[in-house]
Order: sequence, then structure tokens, then C-alpha cells
Amino acid sequence: MLRTILVDDEKPARDELRYMLETNHADAIHVIGEADTATKAISLITKSQPDLIFLDIHMPGLSGLEIASVIHDISPNSIIIFATAYDEYALQAFELQALDYVVKPIEEERLTKAIQRAHQVLRDDADEPLMPRPNKLAVDNGAHILLIDLDSIYFITGESGRLEVHTTTGIYSSNKTLADIQERAKGTTLYRVHRSYIVNLNRVREVVPWFKGTYWLRLPNKTAKGEELIDIPVSKAQVKLIKEILGIG
Repeated sequence: MLRTILVDDEKPARDELRYMLETNHADAIHVIGEADTATKAISLITKSQPDLIFLDIHMPGLSGLEIASVIHDISPNSIIIFATAYDEYALQAFELQALDYVVKPIEEERLTKAIQRAHQVLRDDADEPLMPRPNKLAVDNGAHILLIDLDSIYFITGESGRLEVHTTTGIYSSNKTLADIQERAKGTTLYRVHRSYIVNLNRVREVVPWFKGTYWLRLPNKTAKGEELIDIPVSKAQVKLIKEILGIG
């Protein structure tokens, strides 16, 4: 049974889709939640890690396409099916690795095919052996390779091969790239907010508006004098996403 979330800003559209799923696909689909805004959707998906997400294109705040790019980080194993009245975004949707693109008004036959494809993907994934992936990051303290909890990280910065990992217990080095860590951190609260920074969104103390629509994130930083706050920039391209993730209007 696919644990499913419906994301659409129009309640009648959610009601209609839920009715179709619960009437004709009750043996395959279990709707566990709904969201009518990007902020609610991101929060619900992060907490529930659903198998399947039906996602509208036109949403207040972030568009469905922008939400999909966030989903790849916060719930990388979730399958996305776009359900929208607009057919011109199909190419962009598939570029975001959506499984299917269903145009409203949704026809039962078309919906059935989409659900069957989702089941097939999950069956194929289940047949592949899973490699253990501990919630750890390898760092260097000068003498040993240490495995630190991702939750203990404040932020990561630096150039490729010379990264500084700032944590609750100190600063460590890593020979990985930010792209490597970004990939490994999918599904966690570590998020790349700038080309030079990955931050732990759970560690953000303040969001500071700056000039011309830019923002800074204020986080703790362990120093020789104790814990101090540091300001980290958010790239302009990421401002909209970060505001939605953090629930900032």
C-alpha cells in the first residue's frame, strides 16, 4: 500500500482526487495527509516521508516544480506524480524526475496507469539490496578519521578538498566536496544555502533580512572563546526555497 500525500491549493481538487483514490484504489493507496501550501507540504513530507506525492503545479509561494526540487532533498525516495490543469510544464516535470504527469480533469484510466507505474517502481526498488547508510560523516581530526553525527553539525564551508565542518564539539576537516556532502545529506536537515555553505537548518537561530531581498542565517559556531553566533549568506537563488522551508512569510 502506497502512503500518499495530496498537495494542491484548491480543496475541491484535493477532495475529487481523494475520492477517486479511496473509491477505486483503496487496496493500493492510503492517503495519509493533504497540504494546500508549499510550507505545509514541505513540513508534512519531511515528517512522514511518503511513498507517493500527487503535486499540483500552481501553488501559492513556491510552485509545484520548485517544491519538487526540495522534495528530492527532504524525502529522496518519494515518488512524485504531477496532477495539474496545465499541460505545458510536462517537460520540466520529467526533468525533475517526476514519475508521471496527469492532466486535470483526471480520467480514471489515466490515474490507474500512473498508480500502477508507482507500484512497479517500488517493487523494483524493493528487489535491489539496500546498502546501510549510517547518519554519519567522516572527518579528520589530524590523527584519526572520525565519524560524527550529522545532527551535531552547525555548518560546512570551504573549498573542495579543504572543507571545514563546524560542529557542537569543534571544527574538523574533510576532503570531500560540498556536492558530495549535499548528496549524502539528502533526507536530512543539512541543506546547501549557498555555493560555499551547507547549514543544518535545525541549528538556525535567526533569519536576518539584508539588502535587496537577500538574507543571512545566524547559527552557533564553536570557537576557542566558546559558542558565538555567525552569519551565513543565503544565495539569491535559494532565498525563496529557504523561506518556505523555514515557514517565513
